[in-house]
Amino acid sequence: MNLPSLYSLQSGRSILTAFGGLNESYACGEAEFTEEMNFSSQGYPALQTRNPRRKLGALANCNGMYHLNGRLTCTGTTLTYVQDDVDGSAGTPYFELTDAVTDTAKIMVGMGTQILIWPDAKSFDTKTGKLEDLGASWAQGEGTVEVSPCDAGGKTYEVEEYGAKEPEEPKDGLLFLKVNDEATPWAYVSVLEQYDAKMEKWVEIKLDHVRLTMPGLAAAGFKKGDTMTVSGIPDKVETYLAGNVNGEMNIEQLDGDSVVVTGVPAQESKAYFGTFAITAERTKWTSLDGSEAKTFEGAAAAAQRRVPELEYVTENANRVWGCNSKENIIYSCKQGDPTNWYCYNGIASDSYAVTVGSEGGFTGAATCMGYVLFFKENTIHKIYGSRPADYQVVSTQCRGVAKGASRSLSVINETLYYLSCEGVMAWDGSLPVNVSTMLDRTSLMNARYAAGAALDARYYLYTRVPQATGTRARLLVYDTERKLWHEEDTGDGQKTAGWEMCSTRQQLYLWDGEALWAAEPDRESDRETDEAQAAVEKKVDFTATTGDIGLTGPDDKYVSRVTLRVDALAYSVVRVQASYDGGAWETLGDAAVLNRWVRVNLPFVPARHDTLRLRISGTGQIAVRSIAFTFAASRGNRVAGA
Repeated sequence: MNLPSLYSLQSGRSILTAFGGLNESYACGEAEFTEEMNFSSQGYPALQTRNPRRKLGALANCNGMYHLNGRLTCTGTTLTYVQDDVDGSAGTPYFELTDAVTDTAKIMVGMGTQILIWPDAKSFDTKTGKLEDLGASWAQGEGTVEVSPCDAGGKTYEVEEYGAKEPEEPKDGLLFLKVNDEATPWAYVSVLEQYDAKMEKWVEIKLDHVRLTMPGLAAAGFKKGDTMTVSGIPDKVETYLAGNVNGEMNIEQLDGDSVVVTGVPAQESKAYFGTFAITAERTKWTSLDGSEAKTFEGAAAAAQRRVPELEYVTENANRVWGCNSKENIIYSCKQGDPTNWYCYNGIASDSYAVTVGSEGGFTGAATCMGYVLFFKENTIHKIYGSRPADYQVVSTQCRGVAKGASRSLSVINETLYYLSCEGVMAWDGSLPVNVSTMLDRTSLMNARYAAGAALDARYYLYTRVPQATGTRARLLVYDTERKLWHEEDTGDGQKTAGWEMCSTRQQLYLWDGEALWAAEPDRESDRETDEAQAAVEKKVDFTATTGDIGLTGPDDKYVSRVTLRVDALAYSVVRVQASYDGGAWETLGDAAVLNRWVRVNLPFVPARHDTLRLRISGTGQIAVRSIAFTFAASRGNRVAGA
């Protein structure tokens, strides 16, 4: 007996409870998202929206921000500093300096209690609120510069007698210049002596240093230990007194406006023992006893404490490091002293400079794992050593920082992250590794500006990409622990006019071109005030589009039922849409939740399809806990188990 065959009911179920992040590649899976906005991995394995931000206030023309015991903001030519322990981020500045800096983009680095600011080459003291120049300059003007030979202590002398033979009955302390040739008594070969009555002998006094008295030098900002560059001292001074008066010299002692430096005596000089008085009109030499004088042409002396032009700076081992692409030089300041960059005395605290041979300009600088790193697009220069005598620069040909991405450098959990020409790199001390293979590579390669910052274990990366219809701005967030990418909005209307970020490691401040925002409002000290509560975002628009669903199912099965389980963390509106086999989006349903902490199940019956994509969008605060699928088998034109 032949009976008709009946199809058995072949249905199955699967559920997604662990959601990945953004995956813009062809291999995007069911639990990943080809498009995403304002979701995060903070609720992992659930898919949770980011926290609402708090608007701290309007802010225009921000040229840079830096955090060191507080937040320093440069707006135009004004510096505003708010200390952490004064009023948090309530908006009242602890220090405010107007017309303090130029209206240009700033590069800042912290050292001790100071924030150093380039290209202005200034230092801001976070304790006193004082702003000072790193460099210093002095010009003679109408004053008189005096240059004299002196002893190691900076003392100058006036002789009472001179001759070829010492007096027979000298008094105690008598100064006598014993000459070799009475025709040239003030020559270098003469010897200055002083009689010691207790020892009953003459003691030689060595005048192997030079004392320069430069009126107004101390007021110009020079200090003991500085290396200054002197110019304009007449040639006669170098001919008769010391050959190194012009050029770099180390201020060994500073007594008022008088500087004592080690001289290089002019040993052939016939007028060594005397004082030069320099004015713009004339230069006058007077012997130590005042009996002889000579007059020469005048000059205008000048002095500088130079600071190199630096493009990118970083700090390591109590030194500030910087680079200059025009010279292709890496600089380090004197240890503990960012005002001195040309101090070379052969000791461990000296300044340091080295020329590198790699091609192209520098693109960034950072410190990680105790090493100083300087980047070019295809090179990393790594500096080893603990003092100038044993510093070594090791260059590695690898993926460096892209042009315009110097601000993308950020250290998170002992790993340095940055944007290269091929994507986002992670450097842990060996070679950089690409961690953005799931993102749109073309978009990252075409970025003309990038800025990065850290919050907890998350790496925030802002990129700006020019397009035919304008500029596309993106704020990408990488969870370094879970290896997941997400995307957040860059402000109302996706502003592209400006963007800066400043991380305190406990808070992240974002400037969107018009206002300053705090990424985590609950971490602000005044979070409980009514004003603070009113400044928090009232709604967060979100959207997430899954990859193709159904590609992993065996046989001919399709999704016959979808159930979303969503936790509403605040008042929220959720819409679910579906796209069948790459077609247009169709709305499956909407849901509105008026209360907080409400769990909602959203069941839907999709149309018959081969592959399915879901889009979850809305506004508010939600956490997608799971997506359950019921599969039905199909054969020919019939569906079994639907």
